[in-house]
Amino acid sequence: MKKIVSLAVLFALFACKKPEGKSAGTHAAAIIFVSGTEAKVISAKGTIPAVKGTILQQSDRIETGAKSQVDLLLPGKIMIRIDHNTTVEMRSFAAADGGQSDKLYLQRGLIFAKVSKLGPHSSFAIQTPTITAGVRGTEFITASDEKGAGKVAVTEGKVAVAAASGEKEINPGEQANVSDSGSVEQGKLNDATAAQIKQLSTVANITAQQAQIFEDALKQQKEALEKAGGTDKIKGIIEENDKKMQEKRDEATKKVEEQKGQTENKIQEMNKGTEKKIDEMKNSIEEQKKKREELFKKFPQK
Repeated sequence: MKKIVSLAVLFALFACKKPEGKSAGTHAAAIIFVSGTEAKVISAKGTIPAVKGTILQQSDRIETGAKSQVDLLLPGKIMIRIDHNTTVEMRSFAAADGGQSDKLYLQRGLIFAKVSKLGPHSSFAIQTPTITAGVRGTEFITASDEKGAGKVAVTEGKVAVAAASGEKEINPGEQANVSDSGSVEQGKLNDATAAQIKQLSTVANITAQQAQIFEDALKQQKEALEKAGGTDKIKGIIEENDKKMQEKRDEATKKVEEQKGQTENKIQEMNKGTEKKIDEMKNSIEEQKKKREELFKKFPQK
């Protein structure tokens, strides 16, 4: 909750800035559930553990390990479950004409999507290396390996699967098997896939109140992004702040190096002074030794 509130405040501050030029509508997604400890979020800023409440921006990526799953919420009550051993990118989050257009890129693994009926200006799609599965309101899974071989299976609604070979409409109780060359073979939903869907359909097992909290946070962020000029504007602000912070770090590093250099010079001077004193002591000892030898020569022992 604290993370959501702080993010909302951050974007509210950005929203106070006057937008320059036409605003590019956009929004974000929220992580609403995480199981296991092997899930992470990868963005331009680096890699962090995937935790409930994390806000995902366009181009962010989620990777899950062998024992982890992640549930996402997109505006419009679009629920996503990212299964274990899956890599998925938030490819595109766009908003225009009172609707939204979202696309996730499934690099490998398995995704379950529960999409409420979308408006006439909205769309949702999951893309793999070989196909694009687009919907307006349905429940379905998409699976793919890194070469693009996989499947699309539907339990409710319809999914349009577009591939290089053409487009096919997958109906409830059907699945499309996809080869790594992009060919699509349509057929009935098999028992193994049906079992997968049943297991994954427990996505977003949260209360209506919790779901509304995430919805409100995403709505506030969407409005803030639009007022600020979209993600490009936000990115520019963040990059400018990062630049200033880096300049301060560089300045601090420079001072430390200067102090280090001064310290090293002092140490060298001290070492030189010590070496000089040692040499003087050695010379004094040698002189005393010579004097003793001269005395022994003048007064030889009997």
